[in-house]
Amino acid sequence: MTVSLDQKPSLALRLLGIAALAAAGGATGYALAGVTALETLPWDDSLNLLMAALLIVSALASVVVMFTRPSSVPKGCGILQIVVLLLAGTMLLLPIFGPAYASPDVIFGAVVVLLIGQSVANLMLWKAADELFRRVMAETSALAFWAVQLALFVYAAAERLGLIQSLSAWGMMGILMGIYLACSVVASARRGLGT
Repeated sequence: MTVSLDQKPSLALRLLGIAALAAAGGATGYALAGVTALETLPWDDSLNLLMAALLIVSALASVVVMFTRPSSVPKGCGILQIVVLLLAGTMLLLPIFGPAYASPDVIFGAVVVLLIGQSVANLMLWKAADELFRRVMAETSALAFWAVQLALFVYAAAERLGLIQSLSAWGMMGILMGIYLACSVVASARRGLGT
């Protein structure tokens, strides 16, 4: 019995995908530059804006991968992953840009609603995932917990001794997201999902 496997996408299609991602990144950067003077943002807003951009670009890259992968590759949990990434990015953007358009109460309510939606999507993602993907999710969480625990202990000791200034919870959230994304890349690469 022979199994017919689709060939990899052509070089032209891959280059077109890269060009589309580059165009999306350029358009996003141009739009963000028009919305606010980025150099005037506090460091914690800048960090969370970067994390939001990474999450949204990851979602867009996942969309491109979904449409360009061979049909012999299982569909997996692509749509749920995209939803989770987009919701996470939006939740980080709302507290930065939302107050220009709505009251803090409305923005906070929207964040809570999106958080509930993202939590449901994450649970659905876990339920639909195969064993490999579940293992990557578990390893990512364990690595992120370990890294954040160590960083928080060192930071807390230095802050208590008056060696450094306090951080806002918003800044800590950006740092946590950065660590989580880095751990996700490491866990995925260890399982061969980064290629």
